[in-house]
Amino acid sequence: MHLRFFLSSPGDVGDERTFAQQVIEQELPKDPLLRGRITCEAIRWDDPNAPVAMPATLTPQEAVNRGLAKPSECDAVIVILWSRLGTPLPDTYKKPDGGPYRSGTEWEYEDAMAAKPPPHTLVYHRATKPDFGDPLDFTFDDKVQQYRRVQQFFDGFRNVDGSLQGGFAEYDTPQEFRDRLRHDLRAFIESKLKEKPSPESSPRIKAPPPYGIIAKALSSGQVVPIIGADASYSGRSADIRWNPHAPEFLPSGVELSHFLAEDTEFPSKEERDQLAEVASYYEAFQTRASLRTRLRQILGPDALAGVAIPSLYRFLAEVPRPLLIITANYDTQLERAFHAVQKPYDLVVYAADRKDLANTVLWWSAGAAEPETPTPNELDIDLETTTVIFKMHGSMQPETDEWDSFVITETDYVEFLSRIASRSAIPALFASYCHDRSLLFLGYSLRDWSCRAILQSLNRFFARRAVSYGGEEEILSWAIDARFSELEIKFWQKRGVYPYEVDIDEFVERLRARMPT
Repeated sequence: MHLRFFLSSPGDVGDERTFAQQVIEQELPKDPLLRGRITCEAIRWDDPNAPVAMPATLTPQEAVNRGLAKPSECDAVIVILWSRLGTPLPDTYKKPDGGPYRSGTEWEYEDAMAAKPPPHTLVYHRATKPDFGDPLDFTFDDKVQQYRRVQQFFDGFRNVDGSLQGGFAEYDTPQEFRDRLRHDLRAFIESKLKEKPSPESSPRIKAPPPYGIIAKALSSGQVVPIIGADASYSGRSADIRWNPHAPEFLPSGVELSHFLAEDTEFPSKEERDQLAEVASYYEAFQTRASLRTRLRQILGPDALAGVAIPSLYRFLAEVPRPLLIITANYDTQLERAFHAVQKPYDLVVYAADRKDLANTVLWWSAGAAEPETPTPNELDIDLETTTVIFKMHGSMQPETDEWDSFVITETDYVEFLSRIASRSAIPALFASYCHDRSLLFLGYSLRDWSCRAILQSLNRFFARRAVSYGGEEEILSWAIDARFSELEIKFWQKRGVYPYEVDIDEFVERLRARMPT
């Protein structure tokens, strides 16, 4: 079950808004009683991962209404107030009785309550009195007036005799709000699950992928391959497990997580599939350096020297046209594939472990021994003539561990998401290149919340972009993996990506047969 929660409040309760998003998108889906049964999404105009654009031609409320689902369209609405009610809306916004709305927050609350049926609506009020500052300050009167509007808003919850006609909860601190919200939302979700509506499965695409279309687009440079951890299943039977002591193929994310869990005596059996959580424990109870060393021992060039190069990587290295290839994998098997056919490439790596190089990327031009370190927006490569491998979660170099870099712990992912939001993780050159090209996701699993969060933060890549070929035509994108969960299918389809269930090796074999000669 996918649930959407609309956050409505002015800007004076920023801590509460941050806590609310954490509870909704991180804590509740991991609740032992709810895990695997729900996915949750916070709808907020100031989402740091996908903020709403505020063009000068629109009022803030109009921009929010265009960029987000309305409160009435969500499963639940969370209203949070303290010292401000917000900025009054223009005259174009009128109540049913013709009166004005005192703020966008009030409009959002009324929009929710007017729905048939209304979404589950929770209202919270920080009860501590705000500090209005110096009475001589020119903003003092406005602050007092805003506070009075908040009081008037809550007066509407009471009958003439002072009794409550509508409920709201009071709290003293943001931390207290977080605990109360977690309790209230858990109760709401449990009630939704008890309703047991008839399951509506997402339609699975039974037809094979459009190999001809993908092959044509790939050969003309109109596709950006994006490779995930499930590419590690290439070349292996389903019944064969990864052996870290004598590897014949790459480990999956789950296998790597289990190995690190055993290595560091991770205490929870239930959480051993969660690589970011296990890696965080490893780092906390050993050191970052020991984690880096262990990853190099498992995934480094020397460890994988005898491992066969996956068919997907060999195929991409054989494509004549220069490609931008984005991968979430740390190993160097993709680079080995290009070396095997003596095809030059530039390598760009997100620098997670070099705090002295924060807000830069590592860039090895073809054949370079040492990287340059431009900021993401300064990177200058001719993508029409140069193949580029962008390793957005880090990588390792064959000759030295100096440049080893990994986005693997929960803290790493939070930092990576923060840099995506500030446009300092993914080079602007790559973002603009992807804008009018198809995206081909290969083995990119969304089972981990971290992968879903990253794609959520890259919403600007997934707009249903249209190009004119005598008419309006959608730019197609595809996701290929052996099996998708219901959540993954919904996630992809919501972003205009067509998911096809096919083994990666089979997909590569059939796609290679359709490539122009």
